[in-house]
Amino acid sequence: MKKFIAVVTLFIAFSINANAQDKYELSSTDKGTKEAAMLTEYLGLNETQNADFARLFIQKHTILEDKMLTTERKQELARVIEAKIRASLDGNQIEKLEANPELFKQLIN
Repeated sequence: MKKFIAVVTLFIAFSINANAQDKYELSSTDKGTKEAAMLTEYLGLNETQNADFARLFIQKHTILEDKMLTTERKQELARVIEAKIRASLDGNQIEKLEANPELFKQLIN
């Protein structure tokens, strides 16, 4: 029940936050946290996994903010992010994530 309340609270918080910041670009922290919450909700991850993925996605968005980032570097970053996601999830979770290619692509790019 606590997890359900936590997920609902996060969903509401991100919904309100997204509406409030439509005019502004979201920060790396906001983007990373939002992606981690989407992955957690879709796969039913625990709080520790959510925090780990939030750090990974925040780091991804921080790197992507660099205006001098080359296409090759972006491709390498996507490859590394995908490898870390695959290493952190079990087989069933990976299959479920791959069944939603739109979400999977959003998380690695």
